[in-house]
Amino acid sequence: MIIELFGPPAAGKTTLAHALAAALERNGFDVQLIVSFRPGERGPAEIGSKPAASWCQTALAAPLSRAAKFVSVAPVLLAYPRADALPETLMNLLPPRTLLRWLRLRRFLYVLSRSWKMASTADRIVIFDQGFVTALCSMALLARSADRSRIMRGLALIPHPNLLIRLDAPRETLEARLRARLAHQGALERWFEFDLQTSLRQIEITAEVAHMLQKQGGRMIEVSSLDRRLLEKAVDRIVREAMSWHEKIDPAMEPLLRDGALSGVI
Repeated sequence: MIIELFGPPAAGKTTLAHALAAALERNGFDVQLIVSFRPGERGPAEIGSKPAASWCQTALAAPLSRAAKFVSVAPVLLAYPRADALPETLMNLLPPRTLLRWLRLRRFLYVLSRSWKMASTADRIVIFDQGFVTALCSMALLARSADRSRIMRGLALIPHPNLLIRLDAPRETLEARLRARLAHQGALERWFEFDLQTSLRQIEITAEVAHMLQKQGGRMIEVSSLDRRLLEKAVDRIVREAMSWHEKIDPAMEPLLRDGALSGVI
């Protein structure tokens, strides 16, 4: 089972992902948490950093928000496996305006795609704090041309999780969090970071993409990240959804789920 979180910057995706992984483990699930590594605020996640926990953390280099080390884009200059056409297709659909963004996005999409394929065959719950929906939102923000039809085509191309969770908060709350985040960053980090106005534009893009997904009839849980109490209630609800999803699975259907044939069905 793949759970994907998405939402605007500062909505609390990583915070909820960690809380959800811990709660699922307490309920007896084998969980893997794949978090976006943000060098501006923490070191790389270490696999198996909690000896008593069955879930582990895998770092994805964040392509869009926070500072990224120059070395993080160097592997992009090397050849990636050509068997995976999805990253290149998305990059051609929504090419970013600058070379630096192109390098970081391309690297992120290849790492994300590889991690997603591994997750789709895993006998555990895999949580992505930032997956393809978040990537598509940010690509639309950075693209030279990103009309509604291109975003819709992107949504049709990307793999969908078994459970999609949208986080949101009032605009003034998100803006306050973003201002606090920028205030704690150094000059080099701010050079790589979106400025405040760009981050605020991402709020509208994320809302528009969520609207498109709703019109397509996709299964999505809406979560308010206004305060800790609401996040705790959301964790309880998502755990119940995960339990329900596992109870509904017929063993004969598991190969279809792993191949993505029933992706998005709860």
